[in-house]
Amino acid sequence: MTASRLILVLAGITLLSVIAQAEAPAPFAVKVPGTGELVYCTVYPPRVAPGTKAGLVVHLYGHGGSNVVFNIGRPPFDILRRRITESGYWLVVPDLGPRHWMNDAAVAKLDAVIAEWIQKEDVDPARVHLIGTSMGGSSSLIYVMRRPGKIKSVVAIFPITDHVRFFADAPNYRPSVGEAHHVTEAGREAQLRAISPRYHPEAFRSTPVFLLHGAKDDTVDVAHSREFFAELQKQGSPAVYRESPGEKHRDEIVITFQDEIADFLTKPATAPGKE
Repeated sequence: MTASRLILVLAGITLLSVIAQAEAPAPFAVKVPGTGELVYCTVYPPRVAPGTKAGLVVHLYGHGGSNVVFNIGRPPFDILRRRITESGYWLVVPDLGPRHWMNDAAVAKLDAVIAEWIQKEDVDPARVHLIGTSMGGSSSLIYVMRRPGKIKSVVAIFPITDHVRFFADAPNYRPSVGEAHHVTEAGREAQLRAISPRYHPEAFRSTPVFLLHGAKDDTVDVAHSREFFAELQKQGSPAVYRESPGEKHRDEIVITFQDEIADFLTKPATAPGKE
């Protein structure tokens, strides 16, 4: 780890410790097989009863974030963080890059992080979950598409689910998405459809999905979650959709849903069904 990287990580840890009060996030590094690249993670250890396996919740942050600056470390998520770790789950925030959009490199990094916790921390592979916000919400869903059967459940907070639409509606994000997925002018629509959960609902037949979106979101239109949820309903996939009438694209949307999301992630067998 470089000196500048260490300073950033330690600064982030100090800030997060103040925000989370009694929580003790810590830095961690995972080596990606083949490339040897290090994936830096911020980690909240679980409270696990002796003789029991822990679970794993991986958080994927929004556009421009990192394992130092991430959504779930902020005050609107205070209850959710505590509930996750108190329920015997590791909460891990890997740095996959500020604009990765779950491209091939990000998939390989997340593969390595999950494998590390299963192999070295004795995490139950049947209790691995994802929670993502904005780009991270979209990326969580894409990872489920890329790795069918690997994730027990996924929470996506104001996610992009139709990249064809997003490419048209959000020109400021075109270079970011285009570069991450090597989108070409000639193949643009097919390439964007390939990474759009809305067009691949079959990938979620056995993976419960919790969607949360604000009706007044002016960054990612609420139609992304509404239409994806409708597709999941058509095929009978296990899904929950919550819409906040007055909310925009901000972390505060999660405040009143923290306990429900915690139950969904940590008690998948009894989580709410299709609604």
